[in-house]
Amino acid sequence: MSAPPLLRIEFPARAESLAEVRAAVQRALATQHIDARIAARIVLAIDEACANIIRHAYRGCGDGRIALRIERHRERLRFRLRDRAPAVDPGCVKPRDLSECRPGGLGINIIDETMDHWRLRPLKRHCGNVLTMVRRLHARKA
Repeated sequence: MSAPPLLRIEFPARAESLAEVRAAVQRALATQHIDARIAARIVLAIDEACANIIRHAYRGCGDGRIALRIERHRERLRFRLRDRAPAVDPGCVKPRDLSECRPGGLGINIIDETMDHWRLRPLKRHCGNVLTMVRRLHARKA
């Protein structure tokens, strides 16, 4: 039998929801005694992923919802974000070229830097997407 999730929440796809999500993720990570710097990076990566869902998948309409589930499997944390927005082409979701001098657009770069692996997949019938991110607890990344 698998362990219960560290966190399982569903929230409105609105920017105003993100402070509560960040606090909930921080509390869940604190139960795992994760280094504070690493926990802060994970919280930021999840915040950026949620902001991208709100801004790009839902196009800021505010009517959708996002479900977040955090699980621990031995020495790995798995973060799963699920939405009901129109399907997103995973091939279009790439980190930005950091040599470009412009503000914003760093969410995928932050996720790449923080997580060991991530995958976006559209759900069947073009109704929703699932972003799964994995972070080893004893990784050398900060």
